[in-house]
Amino acid sequence: MGRNESAGRLRCHFCGAYEVERLYLASVQLDSCACGSCGASWDEDPTTGEYRGRSGKESAVTPRP
Repeated sequence: MGRNESAGRLRCHFCGAYEVERLYLASVQLDSCACGSCGASWDEDPTTGEYRGRSGKESAVTPRP
């Protein structure tokens, strides 16, 4: 993985901020992510960083403040 690709995985898919909290869910091999800047939440593949969909506030896998 190149330098630019790894930096991109640290950013929010929606606003580009680097304030992303991640929760790795080993049972389903998924990163549940939430942006501290814009409030967006989404799921992504922990290995490739591939976007897997947007999570709602009621999602059980999204970390809550």
